[in-house]
Amino acid sequence: MATSKQRRRVIKLMAASVAACAAPQAAMAMVPESSFHQWHGYALGAEVSLQLYHNDARASRRIIEKSVQIIREMEAVFSLYQQNSTLAILNRDGVIDNPPAEFVDLLQTANHISQMTSGAFDITVQPLWQYYKSRYSDQDMKKSSFNNDLSDILNLIDYNKINISSDKISFQKEGMAATLNGIAQGYITDRVSEYLQGQGLTSVLVDIGEYCALGPQANKSPWRIGLSDPLNFGKFSHILEITQGAVATSSGIGDIFDKKGYFHHLFDPQTGKSAHRYTSVTVTAPKATLADALSTAFYAMSVEDIKNCLQGRPAVNVRLTDHAGTVIII
Repeated sequence: MATSKQRRRVIKLMAASVAACAAPQAAMAMVPESSFHQWHGYALGAEVSLQLYHNDARASRRIIEKSVQIIREMEAVFSLYQQNSTLAILNRDGVIDNPPAEFVDLLQTANHISQMTSGAFDITVQPLWQYYKSRYSDQDMKKSSFNNDLSDILNLIDYNKINISSDKISFQKEGMAATLNGIAQGYITDRVSEYLQGQGLTSVLVDIGEYCALGPQANKSPWRIGLSDPLNFGKFSHILEITQGAVATSSGIGDIFDKKGYFHHLFDPQTGKSAHRYTSVTVTAPKATLADALSTAFYAMSVEDIKNCLQGRPAVNVRLTDHAGTVIII
């Protein structure tokens, strides 16, 4: 499961460069009353952006400023890297009283997706990231203690061991810790998208680590998002066109611990080791929260298990790339 800011930078920055090639000047020429506006920033350890069309420059600035405010407020709740974030306090103290409603909502959503994926998505994998990071910071891991260490850590990995209520969140075991980096970006993308939709905007592309389109561009053409090729760094394996809904991509190349790249940040919660079924997983879904979490979970799931998980969910589509470069569409 993703825990590092580097994953987003490797995958999403290249994708953003393609989305930005949507030729806003051509769109404005065809729809003169609508102008292209964009904002680029940094949040939750990733480059983020908003791209929208609006016929009022002053109103667009106000809308973008409010969107950025929403991003910052959410970051103060979900960030692993801000010492006083709600998540950081929970990880430090093991309990937090009167948590923000957004925190409760996201943890409940994460729990639902964990059940949906039979535990392949599990926000309590943070101790695994801490373990691999510390062991590889100075030297390669000592194989003699590897399995024993993993056994101890796996006792801390269990999404069912988080007590969630509106007035209190707590871990059931000392030493547990959570990461929301496999779902929070999608959640914030959805919250910002809902605000923009409430402002009457339809020609919008939101990227808070995951992409969400509220409609096509002003000239009715789709937004074009490049999927980076996991086997050819710096190149694109596919150009995805979207007019509505969200897309998220996960790849183990984004954050590696050892020199060979065998150990990376996308963990299989069942084994405690990095998942190696695919080199890239892309999910499109109506909401970015779901796309984000499923792209993480599916990295550790077989094709058959993914198909079973998606039964009754025709609006969710998956693109898997294996180590030979073969693409599997579900």
